[in-house]
Amino acid sequence: MKNWRRLAGVVLGALLSLAFTTPLRAEGGAGPEAMTMGNMCMVMFGYDMIHITAYQPGKSRSEYCAEIPTSGPTILVFDIENPAFRDLPLELRIIRDPLTPITKDTDLEALTEVYRPATKYTKGTFNLEHDFKNDGHYIGLVTLTRADGTQETSQFKFTVGETLWAWVPQIAGTVLIAGIVFVYWRHTHPSSKKKDPAGAAAS
Repeated sequence: MKNWRRLAGVVLGALLSLAFTTPLRAEGGAGPEAMTMGNMCMVMFGYDMIHITAYQPGKSRSEYCAEIPTSGPTILVFDIENPAFRDLPLELRIIRDPLTPITKDTDLEALTEVYRPATKYTKGTFNLEHDFKNDGHYIGLVTLTRADGTQETSQFKFTVGETLWAWVPQIAGTVLIAGIVFVYWRHTHPSSKKKDPAGAAAS
């Protein structure tokens, strides 16, 4: 009895700690293309990064990254870490996530939510303002053109508004906890069918 209670307590504590912990996560596919840390995203070009932070000043003073809570006017702030990048053109495109791998044959124009052509941002920081009309999954594509003309594209994924996928961890945790409670209850409350033979032998 005590062992089962101790096991249930340990597992429940672990699930709760996972539910309320914000880990370092990779975004935008395999590799260090984009990372999220706290409320700040970053896209990587080699070992150099560009930080991205989202705001909705009309609704809150909070900072966001991979999960923007509601649709509506949003400001994305880009901070260029490497000073050398300030003299290189950066192209920005935000598309609706097709939820399938993006290839060279993907029609980006049909998916594009907002586009800003290649521009040099000599001050090292710039804003992108957009009014998201619909909740959903989005991908930001940042394309850097190096001095020799070669282009590199990194991406960061984010959601706008509450979507079904945002609730998956909570649903999974609830199902696991319910399963633990059920197993514990069955273990501590044997069915009447198992008790009948013992009762019959006693009589």
